[in-house]
Amino acid sequence: MKPMKFVAGLLLGGTLMLGAAATDASAQTAKKLWQLTSGTLTLEKTFLVANHASRGKIITVPVAMYVIEHPRGLVVYDTGMADDVSDGGCDAYWGKGLCSAFPPKQRRDEVIDQQLKKLGYSTDQVKYVIYSHFHLDHAGNIELFPKARHVVQKAEIRHAWWPEKWYAGAFILKDYDDTRKFNFLELSGDYDLFDDGSITILSTRGHTPGHQSLKVRLPKTGTLVLTGDAIYTPENAAGVPPGLTVSLEDSMKSIERLKDIRDASGGDLWYSHNMDQYNSHKHDKPYE
Repeated sequence: MKPMKFVAGLLLGGTLMLGAAATDASAQTAKKLWQLTSGTLTLEKTFLVANHASRGKIITVPVAMYVIEHPRGLVVYDTGMADDVSDGGCDAYWGKGLCSAFPPKQRRDEVIDQQLKKLGYSTDQVKYVIYSHFHLDHAGNIELFPKARHVVQKAEIRHAWWPEKWYAGAFILKDYDDTRKFNFLELSGDYDLFDDGSITILSTRGHTPGHQSLKVRLPKTGTLVLTGDAIYTPENAAGVPPGLTVSLEDSMKSIERLKDIRDASGGDLWYSHNMDQYNSHKHDKPYE
């Protein structure tokens, strides 16, 4: 009789993470990943990094989006700022208060539907749209994807529709007020999108109650951890608290969790709003 083979498992955040002996046999990779932008925001750095050195310092940051090609379907992670704010349309859509606090700069050809078109795709070809969260610079174009399945934490949906008054300004109800009948996949924790380890949604609450990050495995590049707004900048990863968060305790736990995942996978952290890192990446060609 052959000896039985046991595989150790570790329970993290309510998700069973199997050891290497279990995952190696079924592990797959996504084919390609593009990092794109829907323009930029200008803001005081204290919104991102809560320290005295950031006070009064005005910076311009990218608004990153991602397109991922997988053998079982096309995936988009975050949809950027709404097409309505393009080419000077901010005041009429966000309102003068938000447009003064976070002045956006976006051309219509930078909106996600046009970015997809440049890559040879249409919005109707997107199978899944995954949202880090529903803030105005991450979920502005939900309504451009009526045929996709929209992947979001249940806590985020509830918070986006009924946010706390002190935090409501970052949500633009017009972005998603016509999506009640859309096909939502509402999560409560981590989720392996294709059940093959290639695209894993990570619950990283803190910035919002239902924030989620994304781990993507590529054949040549290896593992990328797309942090969303769980980690804005390298300063946050080094221990400086983020400025804008509904729960600082949860934010710091999520930052440490993402760093642990990076270290365990030998991968890289890609921050949401860091211009230096964004400029160091390629954007005209995919990562493979």
